[in-house]
Amino acid sequence: MKEAYIIQEADRVPFTLAENVDVGDILRFGDDMVAVAGTSGLTGETITVYVGGVVVKAPAAADKAINVGDKLYWDHVNRVLTTDANDGGSTNYNPAGHAVSTKASGVADSVQFLLNR
Repeated sequence: MKEAYIIQEADRVPFTLAENVDVGDILRFGDDMVAVAGTSGLTGETITVYVGGVVVKAPAAADKAINVGDKLYWDHVNRVLTTDANDGGSTNYNPAGHAVSTKASGVADSVQFLLNR
């Protein structure tokens, strides 16, 4: 008997929304991942989300320098990528992936990252 069956390639999966989203929005996907909305949807709808295998460009915290290879987290409150795992208090951020581009500290800009890798 087989121990496992491959259901689908895991770069895109169905996801039931807990809030309204627009295509390209970054969503918390459990406690340890993020997903990127492949389409727009309303609360309660099931859409396809990306969970890996793609490079994503997203806004990054202006006060952070980001270098290639840095582990990035999604600050879902301020809706930016950061190198901080939490807000310094009780709010943890979801791991998002690793940077594949750079950004200087003090610059409001986006950064590219490999989603959940």
